[in-house]
Amino acid sequence: MTIKSLSSRGGARFIASRCWKVAGLSLAVAAVSPLTFAQSSKLEEVVVSARKTSANTQDVSTSISAFSGDALNSAGIADIKDLQNVTPGLIVSEMASYSMIFLRGIGTDSFQGPIDSSVATYIDGLYITYTSSQAQSLGIVESVNVFKGPQGTLYGRNAVGGAIVVETKKPSFQDNEVLASIEGGNYNMLKGKLHLSGPVNDNLALSVSGLYTNRETYLTYTPDPSQKHKDYDDRGYKFAARWTPTDWLEINASQYKIRHTSADGVPLTNADVSPAFEAVLTENDKTWETGVGTEVFTQMESTATQLSFDILNEWVNTKVLFGRTEFISDIFWDFDLSKEKVLIIEATPNTADTDSLEIVFNSSERGPDWLSWVGGVYLEDTFKDQGTPLYVDGLVAVQGVTGIDLTVFNDLLGELGLGALGLSNTETVNLRLYGGVDTEAFAAFAEFTFDITDTISARLGGRYSDETRTITESYVDARVQGLPILGTTDFIRAIDYPSEESSWTDFTPSAGVDWRYNDTSMLYYSYSTGFKSGNYNALNINAPPEAIEPEEATSHEIGLKADWLDGDLRTNVSVFTTTVKNGHAQILSLASGGVTRLENSGEYGIDGAEAEITYTGLIDGLRLTFAGTFLDGEYKEFECTGFDPDTGLQRTFDCAGKDTVRTPDFSGTLDVAYSFNVSRFEGEVGVGAYYNSGFWFNPNNNVEEEEYYKTSARASLYDPETNLKLYAYGSNLNNGVSHLQRFRQDFGVGESYARPRMYGVGIEYKY
Repeated sequence: MTIKSLSSRGGARFIASRCWKVAGLSLAVAAVSPLTFAQSSKLEEVVVSARKTSANTQDVSTSISAFSGDALNSAGIADIKDLQNVTPGLIVSEMASYSMIFLRGIGTDSFQGPIDSSVATYIDGLYITYTSSQAQSLGIVESVNVFKGPQGTLYGRNAVGGAIVVETKKPSFQDNEVLASIEGGNYNMLKGKLHLSGPVNDNLALSVSGLYTNRETYLTYTPDPSQKHKDYDDRGYKFAARWTPTDWLEINASQYKIRHTSADGVPLTNADVSPAFEAVLTENDKTWETGVGTEVFTQMESTATQLSFDILNEWVNTKVLFGRTEFISDIFWDFDLSKEKVLIIEATPNTADTDSLEIVFNSSERGPDWLSWVGGVYLEDTFKDQGTPLYVDGLVAVQGVTGIDLTVFNDLLGELGLGALGLSNTETVNLRLYGGVDTEAFAAFAEFTFDITDTISARLGGRYSDETRTITESYVDARVQGLPILGTTDFIRAIDYPSEESSWTDFTPSAGVDWRYNDTSMLYYSYSTGFKSGNYNALNINAPPEAIEPEEATSHEIGLKADWLDGDLRTNVSVFTTTVKNGHAQILSLASGGVTRLENSGEYGIDGAEAEITYTGLIDGLRLTFAGTFLDGEYKEFECTGFDPDTGLQRTFDCAGKDTVRTPDFSGTLDVAYSFNVSRFEGEVGVGAYYNSGFWFNPNNNVEEEEYYKTSARASLYDPETNLKLYAYGSNLNNGVSHLQRFRQDFGVGESYARPRMYGVGIEYKY
C-alpha cells in the first residue's frame, strides 16, 4: 500500500484511457464468423446467470437461493430487504438510506456514505456501488438469485460474502406483453405496477415499466400521537430497448430511476439511555413507538443507465456492458433519539456517481469439448461523498430539566477537539463535516472448467484486482451562535485535512471439483476467495482521515445437489467454513473522532451448514419446502471499540472469542403451497414461516436481537380466459418483533423496528 498527497482527482482520465482500448480490442476479437442469435431469452425459474452464463441451478456448484418474479410477487416480497424472510442466512439491516447486507454472517455494518458493502448487488448485470438505497423496491423483475459465499473471481468487487443478482424484464420480440396490477392494504397502502413490451419490427423491441407504492408509517409518535412520520413512498420507471441488427449482435439499452421517501428505517427511539444522560433524555423502549423531538426521515433518488452489446461468434461469445449509476440522498436524524432536541445530525447530501465497463468472453462451439471457459476485464471510476451537519442545542438541553448543567456536553466537545468553543445554556454549536472519496478500480478475471471424465469436472480461476482510493476532501466547518470570536452566524473552516491516496492489489483464486455420479445428482467441492479493498474514514473531527486495510475472505464448501423419487424430492445440502481477515467493522460514536468510524476487525471465522429440501410427491399440486442455515461465527482476534453499558463511556474491549455480528445460530423457512383447478380457474394457496434464533448487533455482544419468528399466507385465483388474477397475502401475521437496526452510541441504544403485520389484496392483468 502507498499513501501520498494529491491535489486533483483524475478519475475521468483513468476510465477513459482504459475503456476504449479494451472495448476496441474486444469488438475486434468478437466480430469474426457470426452465428445465429436467438431472439428469445426468457429464463425459466431454475435458470440462473451463474459464472456469467445461464445455467440450471442444479448444475452450479455453489449454494444459490433462486426466485422468480412471480413467486416474489405472490409472497409479497417488495424489496431486497424482504428477501431475508425467505432466504436463511441472509440478514438485511437498514439505517436510513443505507442497507447493511450480511450473508452467512459475512458483511459490513457501515452506513458511512463512501464505504462499500461486503455483499455485491447487481441489477441487470450492472454492479451497484453504493450501500445506500440497495433496499429499494425490486420493481418488475424476472428473477432474483442469491449466490452464497465469496464470489470474488467472477462477481468481483466486494463480493466477499456473496452476491445478489436481480434481473428485470427485457423487451419481448414475441407478442406484445402487458402486465398491470393494483393493490391495496393496511396502513392505507396503495401499490401499482405497469409493464408494456413488444416488437416494433422483427429487429427492434421496446418496453416501459413503472411502479408506485405509498402507505402510512407503522410507527406511533409517542409525544403526540395525532402527528405522524412521513409516509413510505416509492415511485420509479424503466425504459428499455432491444435491437438485433444482425443475427450475431444484440444491443440492449435501458434507464432505471426510482425515488424513495420514508421514516421507517431511520432510528426513532432511544431504548436504553446512557447513564451519563439519564437525567437529560427520555427513554422509550415500547414496540413500534418513537419519541424523537424533530421530524426525521430519508429521501433518495437513484438512476442506472446501461448499454450492452452481446456478440455471438463460433470461436468466442462476448458481452460488453457500459454502465453509469447516480445516487443522491438526504437523511434527517435526531442523534440523541429522544424528545429533547439536544443533538441533531443530517447527512445531506450523500452522493455516489459511477462509470463502469465490463467485458466478458465466453467459450463458444469451437474448441475442445472437454473445456469451457469465461474471462474478462472490469473498470470502474466512482466518486462518493457525504456532508454531515451537526447541531448541538444547549438551551433545549436544560429546558424543563431542573438542576442540569452542560458539563457532559462540554466534555463531549472536548473529546471532539472542540473544547475551546464551549457551550452555555444560551448557545448552540453547529458543525458541518464533509468527506469525499474517489475510487479507480481495474480487474481481470478468468475461470476454466475441464471435463476430466464423463462425470468428473474440475474448475480453476482467479481475479487480479488493482484499486486506488483518493480522499479528495475532508474538512469541518464550525459555528457557535453567540460566541464573539466567530462573529454572527457565519461558519468558519475549523479543520481542513490534506488529500491522501492509497492503493491495493490482490489476486483471488478459485477452484473446485464436480462429480455427477448420476443424471440427477452432483457432489461438489468449492474453494473460493473474495477481496474488498481498503478505504478511508472520511468524516473526521479530531483526527486526520485514517486508511483501513482490505478485507479478504477464504472459503471451503462441500455440497450435494440431488433429485430423488423420480423428481418428487430435491435435496441441496452443503457444509462450509469461511475465514475473513481484516473485516470492516463500524463504531457509531461522536467521541471516536467523527460521527462514524470504521476499523479492521482482525480475523474471524464462520462455520456452517445449509439445507434446502423440496417434496412434491405427497398429493398432486402440493409442494413442501424447507430451507435452513446453521452458523457458528467467532472473532479470533479483535480489539474492538464500543460503549460500556454500565458507564456509558467508550473504551476498547477484547472481542476475541465473541460471536460475530448478525450471525444467528439458526435461521430457517418452511413453506407449504397447494395448486388446484376449479372449473376454468387456476388457484394457489400457501402458508409459510420464518424463524431466526437471534444474534448480536455489535462485536462486544451487548446489543441483542432476540429470537423471533414470522408467519405468512397467500392465495390467488387466475382466470385464463380474461387473463385476470385476484390475489391476497399477509406477512408477519403473528406480529413478530424484529429490528431494522440496533446500536449503542454516545446517548444510549438506538433502534428502529422492522415491519409489523402487513396484508394486502390486489388484481393483476397479464397478457
